[in-house]
Amino acid sequence: MSNVELENARWDCHTHIYGPWHDFPLPADAVYRPAAAPMSSLLDVHRKLGISRGVLVQAACYGSDHSALLDAIARTGGRYRGVALLDGSESDDQLRALHEGGVRGIRFNFMGHLAAEVDLDRLRTQAERVGKLGWHVLLHGRLAQVLPVLDAWRALETLLVVDHMGRPDGVDSSESAQRELLWDLHAHLQDQRRWIKLSGVDRMMSPSARPWQEAEPLVRDLLAAAPERAIWGSDWPHPNIQGDVPDDAKLLEFIESVCGGPEAAHDVLVRNPLRLYG
Repeated sequence: MSNVELENARWDCHTHIYGPWHDFPLPADAVYRPAAAPMSSLLDVHRKLGISRGVLVQAACYGSDHSALLDAIARTGGRYRGVALLDGSESDDQLRALHEGGVRGIRFNFMGHLAAEVDLDRLRTQAERVGKLGWHVLLHGRLAQVLPVLDAWRALETLLVVDHMGRPDGVDSSESAQRELLWDLHAHLQDQRRWIKLSGVDRMMSPSARPWQEAEPLVRDLLAAAPERAIWGSDWPHPNIQGDVPDDAKLLEFIESVCGGPEAAHDVLVRNPLRLYG
């Protein structure tokens, strides 16, 4: 792709890959065992959606073995970037190798089925360290789990991205307790170092049968809080999801509807991720 094409390409900022197993098998102690979903399949999905840039988030089942992720990025000639899972023991040389391989962030998991014992001081040290490389940190958890981290790290210079919108409950979005959490999130998003990923509406509305459109006001409100720092991801191939696997084309249509027009959609799908991932 030419530089002009790269600068105007649409991004999917949240995907995972699994396999092919003969090249990238799972470890014996994998925390879950998904169906194979190799990079070739993701590229087919993205071609159909008109997406030519993306972000591979290291799958928890691979732990700190980034072989599949780095191989996939290399095969795209750098059009895709990566988000790593680190344990804090990595040497400077190992971090530089990840950076040269296209990694631009790390992910901290606070969800019950993924989180280890949380040590915010240790995680902050990791966040500060990768921030010096120009990386960001994805904070994955529910609002009640993520907001205390944002509070504790108000002075942290490293960019923080709230993953999947903080996993709000779309069914109970009118409940006063959740409204207060969302107001707190809005306050944090006034900080130019804090970003929001407008992904996971399918998980937000699950397991109810209510249409995603009912979540549009909530998602549009989060977009309005940080329009120049909002990105989108499909979460392909939708690991560990309850209910039916969502249609990725419908997820893209949803975020375009939330944006309400081509200029805002261009920000979320093109300009903002280009600024964050390069």
